[in-house]
Amino acid sequence: MKKLSIITFLALMVLCFSCTKEEYIQPAPQLQIQVVSKYLVPVQEANVTLYNSEEALYLQVDPIKTLQTNEVGQVLFEDLEEQRYYFFVEKDGLNNTSDVASTKNPVQTGQRFEVVVKIANPIDL
Repeated sequence: MKKLSIITFLALMVLCFSCTKEEYIQPAPQLQIQVVSKYLVPVQEANVTLYNSEEALYLQVDPIKTLQTNEVGQVLFEDLEEQRYYFFVEKDGLNNTSDVASTKNPVQTGQRFEVVVKIANPIDL
């Protein structure tokens, strides 16, 4: 009986130490942009171009990606890096040069950042 207890105890110990610990991996940052008109109506089919620097936005070079808004005026950029992002929104001659053009802070792993952008007549820079 003592031998059976020792074997059972050793088997339990092996099972305990052989179990692998599952790690939770946080998803990459996401950025959701909601595009609205000056009357706060969602804008469908607006082009939203994402940049990783203010200079790239200003020169409109090296975009990360361009998406088109859906029926509720939203786009979702996924699998981003932790940093601040800049974006240009345009549709039918309207754009966001008179409104928000970047995330206020860097986006963070495991989070979805949401920004509302109003498009209107362009301003001269």
